[in-house]
Amino acid sequence: MSVQLRKDTGTWRFRLKRTGPDGKQKLIRTGLPKGISKRQARQMDKLLAAAWDYNDFRYLDEETRKVCIRLFRNYKRELPPALLNSVGNHGAAEELTLKKGIEYTMDDPEVLRLTDPSRYEQSFAHILAYFGPDFSVSQIKPRHIKEYMYKREKEGAAGSTINKERQALSKMYKVLMQADLVNRNIVQDTAPADERASQRDVYLSCEDFIKIVDQCSEWAQPILEALYLTGMRREEAIELTWDRVNLKSRIITLTLGKTKEKRSKRVLIHRTLVQILEEVGEARSSSHDRVFLRPIEKQGESPEEPPSVTWSAFHEDSLSRCWRYAVTAMGFNPRPRVHDLRHCWLTNAARSGVHPATADAITGHGDKKKALQSLYTSISDKDLVKAIDMMQFDTGETEIWVKK
Repeated sequence: MSVQLRKDTGTWRFRLKRTGPDGKQKLIRTGLPKGISKRQARQMDKLLAAAWDYNDFRYLDEETRKVCIRLFRNYKRELPPALLNSVGNHGAAEELTLKKGIEYTMDDPEVLRLTDPSRYEQSFAHILAYFGPDFSVSQIKPRHIKEYMYKREKEGAAGSTINKERQALSKMYKVLMQADLVNRNIVQDTAPADERASQRDVYLSCEDFIKIVDQCSEWAQPILEALYLTGMRREEAIELTWDRVNLKSRIITLTLGKTKEKRSKRVLIHRTLVQILEEVGEARSSSHDRVFLRPIEKQGESPEEPPSVTWSAFHEDSLSRCWRYAVTAMGFNPRPRVHDLRHCWLTNAARSGVHPATADAITGHGDKKKALQSLYTSISDKDLVKAIDMMQFDTGETEIWVKK
């Protein structure tokens, strides 16, 4: 706590040590209003520290805003617009709308550090469409969230999709709580959607997989083959960079921040994939660190000038769209998904006799019990390479079952 009680006057004083523009540590301090309790002083302390650190003064209450204005004037600093607008307006705090709450969340350092923040963006797009951007965060109740989840279910959204959107809303409340903009996370008063209704059991034969890949665009074929041969998640492969790939040892190393499980893992490169990656490296631009890229054709400035091709990173939706067109053209019903390739890998591993612990180490399944077991199980690179070498990928016929 950075507030201290002055025994001589019985009032509270706010103290905050932060690095200034010149890089030096500076102590800023000012007195808090007389007559406030210890609890009120602590609350004001949190609000001031958060506003100062995030440079966001829009949501301060009247008394805290007055203290903040005094701080700026005492230290001869220019008042931010959010504080300037309040002068002569009785310090009325700006209403926290859903749109502002989402913007605040997307600017949070934890979210910015994510490899793919777009999963939050997609979820928030649905939430904004339902509630509206100007809906007050303080007016959202658990009942509203339940009604939203019910509506999404009626629209045909899968239980896992609805839970991702619920998780995004919960993340927003957690971020706002850390900034003392809301008192609690009301999403915790609602139950997750039932994901059993969308259970799937999919296995694609090697022959059918090759036929699907042949129907896809040429740029998408290498990454789909990599997913099929490694069991990697789609986002892991899309974000993969060459510095994580060692073709000599045949190991891909995914670091802590690049996996869903939030722990590092090793992905094995099958001999077939070695040749595919070598061809990818020869054909693609050496100026880009991503392994899998998409060609962008740009027309020449004149009809006589041939078009130029540049390689660019792509979004997971582009890959899913390409796959969806291919399986639809082949008449699959129900349609297999890109994520089903991960399930195919696990099935092939089991049918090839790969030890379950080794398969879990390669795929990095996020089961907490398995993660705890892995702390006490040492699996060497040699064990992993041996496991991938014994893998067979033509272990059965195509089977697609979806619970109705």
